[in-house]
Amino acid sequence: MKIPKDDVERFNFYMELQAKCTNTQEDRRKVYQNQRLFFLFGTGPEGSDTKVVNKIYPHVDQLAGLMYSSETTRFSIDIPPSVSDLNKTMIVPLMQKLNDTWHLSNSDLVFSQALLWSFVYGSMFVKIRIGLGGQFEPYVVEPHDIGVLREDICGIWKQEAFCHTYYVTLSQMEAQLKEIEHPKLATLMKVINSGPRESTPQQQVLNRIETSASQPNIIGNINYSLDSTVRYRPRVAEKLVKMTELYVWNTEEADYQVVTIADPGVVVFDRSLDKMFLKNESPFIQVCPTPAHDYFWGYSEVDKLIPLQRMRNERFEQVQHMMNLQARPPKFGSGFQGDVSEIMDTMDSPAGLVVGDMPGAKLETVSPTIPDDLFKEIRDIDAMFEEVSGITNVMQGRGESGVRSQGHAANLARLGSSRAKKRALIIEDQLEKISTLYLQLMQAYDPETLRGDDGIEFIAEQFTNNFIVKVDAHSNSPIFQEDQRALAFELFKAKAIDRESLLDLLDVPMKELLKMRLKTHIEPAEAKAAQAQQQAEAQGKQSKSKGHK
Repeated sequence: MKIPKDDVERFNFYMELQAKCTNTQEDRRKVYQNQRLFFLFGTGPEGSDTKVVNKIYPHVDQLAGLMYSSETTRFSIDIPPSVSDLNKTMIVPLMQKLNDTWHLSNSDLVFSQALLWSFVYGSMFVKIRIGLGGQFEPYVVEPHDIGVLREDICGIWKQEAFCHTYYVTLSQMEAQLKEIEHPKLATLMKVINSGPRESTPQQQVLNRIETSASQPNIIGNINYSLDSTVRYRPRVAEKLVKMTELYVWNTEEADYQVVTIADPGVVVFDRSLDKMFLKNESPFIQVCPTPAHDYFWGYSEVDKLIPLQRMRNERFEQVQHMMNLQARPPKFGSGFQGDVSEIMDTMDSPAGLVVGDMPGAKLETVSPTIPDDLFKEIRDIDAMFEEVSGITNVMQGRGESGVRSQGHAANLARLGSSRAKKRALIIEDQLEKISTLYLQLMQAYDPETLRGDDGIEFIAEQFTNNFIVKVDAHSNSPIFQEDQRALAFELFKAKAIDRESLLDLLDVPMKELLKMRLKTHIEPAEAKAAQAQQQAEAQGKQSKSKGHK
């Protein structure tokens, strides 16, 4: 895009782009609210007070656990053969530094949260910020806080413009502007507005009153729950400033122009992306387990499960009603005198007695017919949940009929997990984007000195730019772990790798300590024992030769 040079035209250009990028933001927010309620409570706003058994949350939680394991994920660095041997000696220490940074910055937990909610909303975002001292600070960003210029294009790096909406306190904003010595600090603090954060659609629904008369008094029903149900929505008493970070592709600079706008339309910053991050690299990574080629936000897993949850809620409510009728069946009586409520209380009390004075008086209990397998249809609906997401019984650790051996079960798990593996590889690609960005940031901002395999010291900036960061051995997903474990032992048996490499492939606890003991204790002891055996064999041969003489 060509950004105008004139200040007024430039400002109007930014405001118009911001409006276009946030065009669907509120509409999507309402859809996300419905998906959130179903995920957390198993029902939407229309039945928020109904007592239901939520099947969606444990199902999605299990699916996310199969796709990503935070504690086992590790990364490796690949470089082409054309790169010099000097760079090859830097790979191992850089790889260790990258894996340590991933865990120490809590990126593993941040990605785990983003992945879980991406199954709910279709997409989530991880934003990487460079903090004080060059530390990496990842954040989870919800999709309704992101807006793009074209929703028919998949991939945030393909967008000509996109924006991020967030909130800060006035004191936080003032401190940040003072830190960088902003020249218009006093003027900005006077014109920027602050107030409470916008209410969610659920909060708006609770304020609706349905009235049937207004004179002389208002008569009607308020849609408000008197139960103290926890909705897991934060409430902030401090006044907040609504901020919008607009990213616009500047064709003249061949980089994104980042414009920070405070409510109500006050431009705080207007600078190129390379001054705050990396040139041509977006700080946002989209986490989308089920992407769509023609819809930027991808497909929501919860959307596929909502009809099944509604079916389950309806059937479960019917089962509860039937069981209540069985516990306290309705009664039919005739020929009794007295108060009906008293007769009902007597019949519902242990050892209750009702005596009919009139001839032909009778009292009958109308009990419902309970099916032999009352919960069969509910179990069938639960099986449909697993079919939608491609989770088999073997993947869940359950037994399967007809399985004859461990090898048979392993083959069933391997063949039955094809759909889950396909999605795990998509998530692996998004992990690789984050890790590649981390190594690029280390080259730009990390001055720490590392030592290569040849003993030469270096910094990350001296490493080649021609590299690819990969998830090592599909370690992000538990689905692949058993296959990788079996492969590691096969390679060791074939003597294609040594014991130290086997420890690296298995990713065992206290790995560095075990490798050190292998080098300092086990291998020297084995060498000494082998040398002693050789000496004993040599002495035995000498003794035999003397005896023959």
